[in-house]
Amino acid sequence: MTSTSPAAVLPPTERLPLRIKLGNGIGSAAYGVKDNGFSTLLLMFYSQVMGLEARLVGLVLLVALLLDAMIDPLVGYWSDKTHSHWGKRHPWMYAAILPMAAAWIMLWHPPQTSTSWLYGYLLLFAFLMRAAVSCYEIPALSVVPGLTSDYDERTSLTRWRYVFAWAGGLIMLILAFGVFLVPGPGYPSGLLNIEGYNRYGWAGAAMMVVATLICALTTHRRIAALDSSPATHLPLGQTVRKIGRTLANHAFLILLGCTLFAYINLGMTFSTATYLLTYYWEMPQSGFITYSISLFVGVVGAFFLIGFLQSRIEKRTGAVATGLLSLAFGVSPYLLRTAGAFPENGHPMLIPSLFTLMTISNGLAVSSSMLVQSMGADVIEASQERTGERTEGLFFSAYFFTQKCATGLGIFLAGSIVTASGFPAKAEPGAVAAPVLDAFALYFLIALTLIALASLAFISRFPITRADHAQRLARLAGREDAAL
Repeated sequence: MTSTSPAAVLPPTERLPLRIKLGNGIGSAAYGVKDNGFSTLLLMFYSQVMGLEARLVGLVLLVALLLDAMIDPLVGYWSDKTHSHWGKRHPWMYAAILPMAAAWIMLWHPPQTSTSWLYGYLLLFAFLMRAAVSCYEIPALSVVPGLTSDYDERTSLTRWRYVFAWAGGLIMLILAFGVFLVPGPGYPSGLLNIEGYNRYGWAGAAMMVVATLICALTTHRRIAALDSSPATHLPLGQTVRKIGRTLANHAFLILLGCTLFAYINLGMTFSTATYLLTYYWEMPQSGFITYSISLFVGVVGAFFLIGFLQSRIEKRTGAVATGLLSLAFGVSPYLLRTAGAFPENGHPMLIPSLFTLMTISNGLAVSSSMLVQSMGADVIEASQERTGERTEGLFFSAYFFTQKCATGLGIFLAGSIVTASGFPAKAEPGAVAAPVLDAFALYFLIALTLIALASLAFISRFPITRADHAQRLARLAGREDAAL
């Protein structure tokens, strides 16, 4: 076992000021804006508004994601090796802000051009947007385990990051459905209003710039001095082998397996949500606004639920329990509709019944995700004990790589479900045949259930407990004392 090097400083085990938690958390609003836009509206925009084939749009977004994912390990590795007066992470965070906002604006302002060129345009700016997000989000995630080594404080940090990530995405979704994507001259359906998507792009970019600057400035001074000694650079072959040994951590591989399936489901669920709400449930405009609000209510509920549970339960146990309950509530509206025990479309009880179940399901799903991401921070010390180095950037780049690939697979799966069910292009609500809608819902439910169970099967095997973590911190602290 390698001895701890002088650069592998163990962050203090302490409670953090609320301003640090808020500042760190608000930066994730930018990721929420991006993720919500990609998962919820981008497929609809480029297929139903711009007239591209849904399956090919999903394929283009998947290709853009895979191209971008190739740079994730490099960003993580290079940020671990960065040495500056601003620390390891913050130079990357500052440099990514404006490119991220510019790529987002361009993505929602496609030119009037031929179909083949439009596929290329989508590929280019989807890739640039994702690459810029990588250069910001991987270092930003890597800041979390550097702020504290405390088992429960890391969960608290993760809670705030999730709340702001969802808040950023859902504020934009509420603005989209309530302000931008509304019926207008030439657009009887607000979801087909191209000018609304243009304004959505500008508003999202502004939110990204503000949120990321606040996060970087708030955490800058606290993190910059930590692990600031120059890094050791190895030849390429040794570097690749070292990366492989580091990422082969058993606990981390389990976490990646869970993340893979969880984010496939997330990408699929949000990409199909607009279709299901528009065509299966035939929601009025007020229904879409209620949907957005209900999602955020679920996230706030998750914030308080995990705040209550975090010191009373193992992260692994909580993640499995809340995940199973989320699945049960999530499929219940469709099973009840099939059994004839759910309000019909247009019935006054449809919106409260549907969104009550969806709010509970989403809140439980977010609770599970909060605990899973908090587990990722605990892997850092497990690796440090074995390798003698803290490689937050490398671990979170692999985590982010998996997350993005999985989301892209989920969006591709959603596009495949749209195509397989025989969904027509530029369809009007109420005009889609019932067999098409039934097939769409059935394919969605089968995929949702199987993928969710696979994710929970992985995380149920996560080996690091609260006691394991405390003992590991004590051993690492003893090594630091011995090295002085």
